[in-house]
Amino acid sequence: MKKFAIAALLAGTMLVPVSEAAQVKFSNPAWRDASYGGGEFGADINGDNVPDFYTFCLERNEGLAFNKPYDYTLGYSAVAGGLGGGPVDTISKGTALLYSRFTDQSLAADGYSFATGNPAADAARAASGRLLQNAIWMLEQELAPDITNPFLALAVSQFGSLAAAMADVVGGRVGVLNPTDPSVPQTSPLWRRQSVLINLPDNGMAVMLLGGSLMLIGAARRRMA
Repeated sequence: MKKFAIAALLAGTMLVPVSEAAQVKFSNPAWRDASYGGGEFGADINGDNVPDFYTFCLERNEGLAFNKPYDYTLGYSAVAGGLGGGPVDTISKGTALLYSRFTDQSLAADGYSFATGNPAADAARAASGRLLQNAIWMLEQELAPDITNPFLALAVSQFGSLAAAMADVVGGRVGVLNPTDPSVPQTSPLWRRQSVLINLPDNGMAVMLLGGSLMLIGAARRRMA
């Protein structure tokens, strides 16, 4: 019961197996535009090889591999930070807004096409995903801002200015999953992998209480076993 309580506290409705380190695998959805390196990506943290959520990149100078297990930690910042931040880069309010609307699909009202299952629908979703990925990169200073991007324009409209949309988020539902590759030494430049967005359990309360890291599950398990 104690072990289950720890996992439930940290994972909310997304039950992460209690282990020495939480792990994630990424996958390539059929509708993704694979020509430019961004999302949507599928992410499986339950270990059943089925995506638990879909996500987007935060950094343009790091990569990730599909169907490969990574350890990970959670927080509000991309570790290493990418081209426009670092070594630790907190996500922007605009990024958090857009990802929240993506995950609850209210972004459909702003033009995001969520339908899939046929070539036309898949192409429309791929185009939406690329626009949203670019807007996120713009808000994270990985790309030059282009206000003709409808999702960047949405964030700017919501917060009143580009600067306000790019301001650091302070807590809340949307955070960052930072993967690391357990198959290489921590001194390797390939140990840290592409940081991606995630909806944090309990609006991030567990992450804040535990210092931003699901790696602490293992320590909690040993103390309470």
